[in-house]
Amino acid sequence: MSSALSATSAKLVLSLLIVFNVTRFSEATLAVGITGVTASWSPSQTLVRSPDDKIDVASFIFAGTELHRSPSSMAAVAIDEKGAAAATVEEVPPQVTDESDWEATFTAGVYESKKSIESDDVDASSWVADSISGGAVPARMLKAEVYLQAAEKAETGSAQWKAKTAERALRIYYHAKWLAERNYARAAEHRYREAAHLARTCRRSVLASHALARLGYFLVHWKRQAEAVDVLQESMKLNSKPNPLAPYLHGVLERKVAGGDIDRLREAEEFILKAGEQPSDELEAERGRLIDEISYWREAEGDSRHCTASNDVAYVLICFFGHVVAFLKTAMFK
Repeated sequence: MSSALSATSAKLVLSLLIVFNVTRFSEATLAVGITGVTASWSPSQTLVRSPDDKIDVASFIFAGTELHRSPSSMAAVAIDEKGAAAATVEEVPPQVTDESDWEATFTAGVYESKKSIESDDVDASSWVADSISGGAVPARMLKAEVYLQAAEKAETGSAQWKAKTAERALRIYYHAKWLAERNYARAAEHRYREAAHLARTCRRSVLASHALARLGYFLVHWKRQAEAVDVLQESMKLNSKPNPLAPYLHGVLERKVAGGDIDRLREAEEFILKAGEQPSDELEAERGRLIDEISYWREAEGDSRHCTASNDVAYVLICFFGHVVAFLKTAMFK
């Protein structure tokens, strides 16, 4: 009877080992942490704000491998996005005629672009189909983009062309942001990619990286995580130092799918730990919670006494159970 009981106990332990697929303690514990991260970080299902609370996006048109500041481009971004520095006199909209040169047309495009995103909502009757992206956009926004194409008439490679192309990329970025926050995914995605493409052509790698990072953020929101991973990796290749969002999101997504791959899990956590301060208070608070969680599991992995350091009862139980299973595995296979 004793030998039969021992055999039954051994089978039970082996079954537990197979179920939890434990090769190291952290493999048995971190899966719950990953689930918790995904659930708590999930963005809003309605209106979602782009994480730009702590940064001046307009400054990115000067950041890249070249830092030329032409007088025209400096003046163009001096006015706040919401028109806080509007003149006291009534604005006179620029007029575009058949006689207008490309610079006047471009100036009108900048004006129309700013006006198109000033309001939170646009009358549905003023929307039109965008044949390039396959989505719908405000008519005024599309008109602005047509005018902004006038920058292509500047001498390619000249300082003026670079400045205007960078400004055009920034305006397209703002269009993408406005559309993405309202979940017009198809139109927004095209514009984020276009903004990144334009920024690369005029050697503004920071702006290009920034645009792709924001696209990655919204792709996660739109439940397109596999595509988000590719976009975030491209963003990091372009420029990662002033772009803490891309490595952070990449780490979160990788941590979710790492499973029992300890090396992949560690690498994902390093992205989170080294990402730096996030561009919004919400994301930074979430990163702080993740850092605390990662630190807890790493300390608990080495010493069971650290299991009680968490206020989450589930974490404590899993932590102790992981140590018990690891002990039984070691004892059985000595």
